[in-house]
Amino acid sequence: MMKKMKAFWESLEDFTTVSKRELFLEVVCCALAGFVLGILFSPKKTTIIGSNNGNGRLEAYEEEQVEEA
Repeated sequence: MMKKMKAFWESLEDFTTVSKRELFLEVVCCALAGFVLGILFSPKKTTIIGSNNGNGRLEAYEEEQVEEA
């Protein structure tokens, strides 16, 4: 295993040219992979849209509950 790793490591010393398109696609792939991994490994949060400061349909909801009972 170490021989294969050493041979691979030594093969990396060769210089190669990379086209701009290939470099751009590599950067885009790495960025998208980072986004996906960030979403998957982030702590779970609840999403609340609004401020929950008491404005809204709370009174109407309570009235509906009383009528159903």
